[in-house]
Amino acid sequence: MKLRAGILALAAALLLAGCSAAPAAWETVDDEIVEASGPLEEPYIITFGVPSDVDDPPVTDGSRCLYVQKDGDYEILSDVFTARNRDEAIQQLSGFEAAELDVLETERFGLPEYRFAWASESDEGTFVSQAALVEDGSYYYALVFSVREGLGGQYADCAEAVFASFGVYGNEML
Repeated sequence: MKLRAGILALAAALLLAGCSAAPAAWETVDDEIVEASGPLEEPYIITFGVPSDVDDPPVTDGSRCLYVQKDGDYEILSDVFTARNRDEAIQQLSGFEAAELDVLETERFGLPEYRFAWASESDEGTFVSQAALVEDGSYYYALVFSVREGLGGQYADCAEAVFASFGVYGNEML
């Protein structure tokens, strides 16, 4: 009896020793690395000079504001949004892949800024748009000036003034 109990104990010890010698293998569903992050801080506020010939008030949807010129010749869009990276933000804003556009990388108030332009069709005709996109690490701040095709020269000074006044500022009251 003692011999049988000893053999069973020895066999169990060998089995357990074999289990501990094998490295543990973990299987994952997805190899994508997800960064842990805390809650996002409140976004900055976009400011810019609004021309006097736009309809008041703007059309708003969340953080998105659309100003339309009284004759419909141009539109100004401001928006704050999140994206995984610059290329995704550009596509979200323009509808085009970043590789399809000439993107000029600059800096505005110490933050990365991307400038680009594109043409698009709408129910109202063809519009040529130019955008400034500022990134702060958490949010993208976009300002887009879209003008009817063929009227760009007429509103070039207006577009230049809008982009020159573009800023993002923190609100201590938030």
